[in-house]
This record gives sequence, structure tokens and C-alpha cells, in this order.
Amino acid sequence: MHTSTQVVALGGDTALEHVALAAGGDVAPVVVPCSGLFCFVGAVPSTAWLDGVALDDDGFVLTGQDLPDDLEAFDVLGRRPLPFETSVPGVFAAGDVRHGSMKRVAAAVGDGASAVRSVHEATGA
Repeated sequence: MHTSTQVVALGGDTALEHVALAAGGDVAPVVVPCSGLFCFVGAVPSTAWLDGVALDDDGFVLTGQDLPDDLEAFDVLGRRPLPFETSVPGVFAAGDVRHGSMKRVAAAVGDGASAVRSVHEATGA
């Protein structure tokens, strides 16, 4: 594991054979043999712009059953939030931005596909 390091180049003829890693500063990148690479871009949500949407302590969006029970907006509607629905009725969140998500591409795609069912239920479509 290389922390505080950036992958600055990938190389190989017909498949990945090596990566160039830069640890910062003016140090030249180090080329390391590599036949596979998993890229994890981080888990810091960009949710500061979401006014009125409930977030957890780390800034991830609370949805569905993770929301508190005392949401007045849903009391008025006479229902609980649907899966993937945020604290704002009719606003849904899917993928990595959701509290408790797996932070994986395939899971995010599945979230989006599943959220469609809740959208249809909320809109009567």
C-alpha cells in the first residue's frame, strides 16, 4: 500500500505491466511492476451545497430507513420515506453519496436502478 502517492502513468504493451508512482515534491516518479490496479478515488462526499437535506456526521446523505422518525414533511404526507428518498420528499439519492453505501461502481449502478422504483412510487408513474 502506498499512501500519499499518486499514480502518474500506466504502462505496458498489450496489458498493464507497470505504474509510475509519485510521492510528491520534486522527487521523480518510481516505476513499479504491476499487472492490476484498483482505483479508489476517495470517500469524501461533495454535499455542502445540499440545503435542507439531512446528512450524517461525515456529510453523506441519509435516505430511507436511515432517516429519523420525526420528519414533519413526511408526517404531512402520511407516509415514511421511500428507499433512497432523502429528508426532502421527492428528492432521491443513489450511489456513493448515500450514507452506508458500499462505495463501489457496481453498487452505485444498482442503487440508481433501484431508486427508480421509489421515484415511480412517489410520483405515481
